[in-house]
Amino acid sequence: GKYILTQHDIFNCNLLKAASVTQKQMNLVKLHEQSKKNLEEEIQNYKDEAQKQRKIIFQLEKERDRYINEASDLTQKVGESFLKDTLDFVIQF
Repeated sequence: GKYILTQHDIFNCNLLKAASVTQKQMNLVKLHEQSKKNLEEEIQNYKDEAQKQRKIIFQLEKERDRYINEASDLTQKVGESFLKDTLDFVIQF
C-alpha cells in the first residue's frame, strides 16, 4: 500500500535533521577551540623565544661594555707607558 507520513514521522525526520545540524555545530565549535588552543600555544612559544632573545641581547651588551672598558684601560696604560718611556728617554739626554 501507499505509505502515509504521519505527524510522528515528520517529527522524527525533523528531529534527525536538527540532531545532524547540532552535531555539525558541535564539531565546528571543537575545531575552533582546537585552533584557538594551537594559536595560544604558538603565541606563548613566540613570547618565550622573545624572552630568550632579550636575555642574549642583554648578555652581549654586557660583554660589549666590558670589552670597551678593557680596551679603554689598555689604551690608557699604553699611553701612560709611552709617555713614561718618552720622558725617561728625554731625561737621559
